[in-house]
Amino acid sequence: MRLPTREELFANTVQLPNQAYTALGDAADWLRSDWTPTGAPLTDEQAAWRTRMWREIGNATHAINRAKDRHD
Repeated sequence: MRLPTREELFANTVQLPNQAYTALGDAADWLRSDWTPTGAPLTDEQAAWRTRMWREIGNATHAINRAKDRHD
């Protein structure tokens, strides 16, 4: 059984954070989507949840970028 090289380890390690980054972008797209019923305001609870999600998606994408920057 051949063990991976360090270069292969790093290349493969970056793939999953890239997938997570894409998934976070998809989640942000859902937050930007139209809400039903159209034109109806969000409840305070819904608005607070959306704000938290925006913040945490931003935190997660920044963390992924920081991790990848350290690899380059």
